[in-house]
Amino acid sequence: MLVVIGHFLLPVFQTRLVTGITYAIYVFHMPCFVMVSGYYAKSIYKNGKYRWGKVIQMLWLFVVYECILWITEALAYGITTPIPNFFRESGAPWYLLCMAYYYLTLPLFHNIDSPKAQLGVIIAMILFASFGKYIFLTGSFLCLDRAVSFLPFFYMGYYGTKTLLDRFLLSIYKRPVQLIAAVLLLIIFLFTYDFLLRWNLVVFGTSYNRYRAPDQPYIWFFNIVWYVIAFIISLGFISSMLNRRMLIVTGLGRNTLQIYFMHRPIRDIMMYFGFYNVFNPHSKLNVILLVLFSIALTILLGGNALNRLFILLKSVFDPLLEKADAL
Repeated sequence: MLVVIGHFLLPVFQTRLVTGITYAIYVFHMPCFVMVSGYYAKSIYKNGKYRWGKVIQMLWLFVVYECILWITEALAYGITTPIPNFFRESGAPWYLLCMAYYYLTLPLFHNIDSPKAQLGVIIAMILFASFGKYIFLTGSFLCLDRAVSFLPFFYMGYYGTKTLLDRFLLSIYKRPVQLIAAVLLLIIFLFTYDFLLRWNLVVFGTSYNRYRAPDQPYIWFFNIVWYVIAFIISLGFISSMLNRRMLIVTGLGRNTLQIYFMHRPIRDIMMYFGFYNVFNPHSKLNVILLVLFSIALTILLGGNALNRLFILLKSVFDPLLEKADAL
């Protein structure tokens, strides 16, 4: 829901209300998403064997999504390339390509069992991401800026065990973390409009060469602060949703692929038909209605009607992958 709301608000990212909502979402929603993805990435090992098919599956889905958006973005923005550009992407498909990268790194870090060593790996990744992006100004090339930026969050999730998570959920620290997370979100929503206009690209995980030159010497600091804030909010957010059924939200969580694939083309088509030309971002009612529309669209797209189609899409290479995974 937060991903969909964020993407539908981005074209009207200009008023205090819209910007406050957008900052509050973007400061943690993709870090949280990547952490959860890392937690479930443990399934890439089956009976001690690395399942290469998972990587191929992510690359396949990336290619399909890139082709879909190549068509709908041409409608929305009136410009296109002769063929889809698989080498430069800063939009929604970046997540799938980055997942393929992250899966490929797992054999390097999978056998690190010591919690202290795991923490050391995560800290090293944070420092590498925060300082390395001064040197490796990749921009959107192969989504490498996003891959480097969100890599620490993936391993925060991957090294998190069910035992560790259960221990946190039963500890005295759960409520304080949730409270701190809520306060941080409130502060971000209410008070960061002017300040974060200079630094907002930090939370998008983009390359430093997209910032204004005078600001660059300080970005490493804001990048590290972002990691800390995003982790705290994500942990508070996740812990508030676990160990309970949340009505329709629980069901939607099983069908996120179809929501992820379909909401962006729908937004592009709405742009093509002039929706954002008549939308008034200065009207609080309009903004609230757009948020409610995004939630309703999420529920609609997460229904079982599309489920079979996306199971088929995801399983195109299953016979081949099963053979590859058995090697």
